[in-house]
Amino acid sequence: MVFAVVGAGAVTRAEARTILIFPFENVSSDRSLDWLGEGISELFVERLQFEPGTYVFPRDERLLAYEKLGIPETTVASRATQLKIAWEIGADKIIVGRFSGTADDFKIAAHTVDMEFSRASEEISVRGKLQDIMALTADLGAKMNLGGPATISHPQSAFENYVRGLLSQDPMKQVSFFETSIRQDPAYVPAILALGHVYHLERDFANSNRWLQKVTRLGPELVQAQFTMGLNYFYLGDYGRSIAIFDQLPQTWDVLLNRGAALSQKGDLPGAIAAWQRATQLDPLRNDAFFNIGYVSLLKNDFDLATKSLNESLNLRGHDSEALFLLGRVYQRQGRLDESQKLMAQAARLSQRVERWSTQPLPKLERVSTTASFTNGDEIWTVARLQRRAKNDGLTAFLDSAQNQIDSYMYGEAVRELQNAIRVIPDAAEARGLLQEVNKQRMIR
Repeated sequence: MVFAVVGAGAVTRAEARTILIFPFENVSSDRSLDWLGEGISELFVERLQFEPGTYVFPRDERLLAYEKLGIPETTVASRATQLKIAWEIGADKIIVGRFSGTADDFKIAAHTVDMEFSRASEEISVRGKLQDIMALTADLGAKMNLGGPATISHPQSAFENYVRGLLSQDPMKQVSFFETSIRQDPAYVPAILALGHVYHLERDFANSNRWLQKVTRLGPELVQAQFTMGLNYFYLGDYGRSIAIFDQLPQTWDVLLNRGAALSQKGDLPGAIAAWQRATQLDPLRNDAFFNIGYVSLLKNDFDLATKSLNESLNLRGHDSEALFLLGRVYQRQGRLDESQKLMAQAARLSQRVERWSTQPLPKLERVSTTASFTNGDEIWTVARLQRRAKNDGLTAFLDSAQNQIDSYMYGEAVRELQNAIRVIPDAAEARGLLQEVNKQRMIR
């Protein structure tokens, strides 16, 4: 399950310290307690997400970092791997811990690592009964001076069902776990949000909204619930409600992309284009807003804007079969038949679905963002964090990441990586050379 959040009115990541919490390691002999590793981590996330001046990476962002580095999510990361993930994700501090003992003599121990100096703090531990896991975790957080509320109160049974739902790969089992958790604690906001998200992923949009509207507590969960509700209303065809929700959210790239899609479907094409143009200003290296402008401009017979926007989209993401086909259709309308046939043939080779559009009406193609990070551009990758990454990972990490993006035709993201490398290593000739090569490749069709 993937959803990233930051609360309304919260500090941006550029202003905040960033904290990454790894699952706690089970060093007891009882494998049935393995779920607690993720559970204790979730309690720390829940504790710290409201702490002023702090951005704590939610579970999904940690899993995305694992995926980027090719690390299975069930892996117990070594110290070296933990540091590498922290450098890759932009963490200022990590929290690492373990637990052991029995139900009557349970111990949790943890320490932090300051990523600026790769320096670990002294390990701190607490002991007690397993049935008091929430209080023990809160006590540990207080002893570590991490901030957050004095305690988090959930029945242990509700907590366990929530965590087991997070760890399950079966949507039906997830629903069962989360519903059980909510029955045991009707005010368990993370479980309510998680259940609404499962229904959203299963395309039961009405049921998803039925649960998400129960999230009313100010903070990260409320913003994420509203974002997903806006998407649900979009998929349900209730574009007015969708627009109203996206209007109330922070106007980030993700929100503007979706707001524009809802405006387009409601028939307000100028409003949609205006929203997407704002999105391109916030992040000119992401392609979907350019694609949407190109698509809607084609519908409006504004072939100049369609050509410009679809070319820009393809400059950021090559081998995009939909963009190639639409640009071919634009050229066809302009009488540029040879260019049109070439692009449509390329699109057809990439996608049989797109090939069928030659003899069928175009479907609705507005692209939306299905996750919301509520961050833009350089909010996390400040110069200080880039310098830390460069110091520890070296230029090779940037070059390898950029090359992976190039190999996937994600030219915009490759440019971002190389620009970041040059920001902190100005004399990096390899990065400058690769950037020139990327710029050449992305202009060729």
